[in-house]
Amino acid sequence: MAFVDLSGVNRCSLPKESFRNANETCGLARSTLSCGSFVYLINYLDIFFCVLKLPTISFYGLISAFLLMVHLSLLFMLTKYFFVPNLAALIEFAPMTMFGSSFLLFGPTFFVSYYNSFWEICDTRKLNLSPLQFAKIMGDIMRYILIGFMVICMQGYRVDGVTFWSSMFFNLTGMIYLYIVVKKSYKVDRIAADLYLIKFRVTVFLYTFLMVLLVIFVVSHTTFQRGAVKRKQTQENFGEMDSGDEILGKYQKQRAFSRREIWLKAVNGYRNMADSNVIYRTSMMPAYFVLSNIIPVITKDRILIGWNKYASCLGLVILPIMCMPHGFKAASWLIVLLTCCTLGILTFISTHSLRRPDNIWMFALLGLIISSVFINLLSREIENITYQYISMQFDVMPDMTALMYFGVGEMFSESIVVRCLQQRKMWDATFGVVMSLVTYAIFLAFPLLFYQGCYNHKCSIIVTSSTETAIHFIFLILSTSLLHISLSGYEFRISLLFYLLVLAVFYVTLQWMTHYDWILSLATLFKNKNND
Repeated sequence: MAFVDLSGVNRCSLPKESFRNANETCGLARSTLSCGSFVYLINYLDIFFCVLKLPTISFYGLISAFLLMVHLSLLFMLTKYFFVPNLAALIEFAPMTMFGSSFLLFGPTFFVSYYNSFWEICDTRKLNLSPLQFAKIMGDIMRYILIGFMVICMQGYRVDGVTFWSSMFFNLTGMIYLYIVVKKSYKVDRIAADLYLIKFRVTVFLYTFLMVLLVIFVVSHTTFQRGAVKRKQTQENFGEMDSGDEILGKYQKQRAFSRREIWLKAVNGYRNMADSNVIYRTSMMPAYFVLSNIIPVITKDRILIGWNKYASCLGLVILPIMCMPHGFKAASWLIVLLTCCTLGILTFISTHSLRRPDNIWMFALLGLIISSVFINLLSREIENITYQYISMQFDVMPDMTALMYFGVGEMFSESIVVRCLQQRKMWDATFGVVMSLVTYAIFLAFPLLFYQGCYNHKCSIIVTSSTETAIHFIFLILSTSLLHISLSGYEFRISLLFYLLVLAVFYVTLQWMTHYDWILSLATLFKNKNND
């Protein structure tokens, strides 16, 4: 099997002795296309070395570390206090089992902005590093499995045997087929049959994935209906309602509260983040104030279950604007704009600020989507900071950087979501969240590569030797975890955590030894060069 050799790529790095020359670093940042591969909002290298004229790489490292702390702090607040409450509310309102609702809801909302965006690295007009995209996907899959399983093991959890085996077998089957289709070389500019073959395999992935989602929905909904307890419907006293209450909804106006009081309690970050450190919540209060005015939070801990009419309407106005930095395609963005404008108008004229709407779950979904867009935007900025600093400081191969250092934001958010669901005693939802991340990443990997143009006349194969090694470790993690949990009575025990931790350390060590040419990659004994 042939692999892509990225050693000839013009990397974003300088010799060690050049780090103290700001002009050379500035020239590198502006002349080397790979330095701006992951720039979404801010080109930090250009600002620090061309505008601020930083004298050494040490100052740049300190500033990058500070920026990472700021981004991670905002990410923690967004995930814990905006994303998780809305996700928990949707899981409770959904007429499905806890596993089914978390599996079906978490993946689409978490990845919606990522899968609708352009991937400029695959754009042959600017830069063609399509293998970097595939390396990132494989690294993400491994991180989702490792972090998710380890966080579950910290608390302990007993999973249903049928659910566990079906989920793991489905993911293993998807990984096997993904490995088969990506290791082939596709010459889309010369042989038309290869293009049709790619489209056929994309269709197989999407059709199989949609069929499985449909089966999960039907089984989950049927199981929920079978186990649901029939509740008696209480009679409403319509004589005490105001005129128009029968039309606007079944819930009465809560005149004991004023609009001002509801708004103040919604934006009070110091009170709503009471379980965090005093220094942290004090420093995050300004950001919380801004976000709470545009992201509705539906939770039983608040008045009217968190209903805030003006935050919901403003969120619908802000959502299309927040989608613009993600590089949404024109058609997708216009659909989002028209949908948000229509829903905003309907929400404003059909709801009352002192009355909880009947379909409150729709506003929980809105809050989930808006917070997800912010989370993905912060995650992309974290990747940009990480990529530029690692490339400058260590001169690491691009695929190695994507495999080892990307996905920090997603891992951080995943661990927070799983941990918060554990604290809410939503055990089945924790496993559903992890499986949702892994399943969506595996089955949408090949369609994503195709629809974003990663297979083109400049790139016929996208697998590097380091990525191949990562694929082998993914198979090892999935198969051995399946064996360990099955032999442990379907329990996530602390022994599995230590095993996965050792395996992760071994993988990182192996990749670094391969980078320094101490050993050859596990994927092959000889690296064949192939034009990328």
